[in-house]
Amino acid sequence: MSLSLSDIRHKLVVAAQEEYDRRIERGIHPYSMASYHFKAIINSELVKHVDISDWKAGNWRELNRAIDKSLYNKLRNPFGSNEDVDFANGQWAVSANLSSSEAWATPGFEEAYRYHSIHGG
Repeated sequence: MSLSLSDIRHKLVVAAQEEYDRRIERGIHPYSMASYHFKAIINSELVKHVDISDWKAGNWRELNRAIDKSLYNKLRNPFGSNEDVDFANGQWAVSANLSSSEAWATPGFEEAYRYHSIHGG
């Protein structure tokens, strides 16, 4: 059975949220967590469902946009309180990681990033 992109994306959100909850249980402060801390768990879940070896920027963008809003009581608000939002931290981690993967898969991004790192803005 083949899963839809929104089903796969939700599995990523669940995996990221579970990792976030494990980190909180271990006493890690939420403000010390960055989205890249979730990259391994998200990619580990993703490769169970899709071969990403030749993915382009558009593939990452399509997956990131495949949000089935019926799976969440609300979508995460990037500028407000998310205390009552199901999977808020998982949504944040997945969105940030997929956006980053899209950027790195964009032709010329790596070269531009390297140039900016060396020579500045």
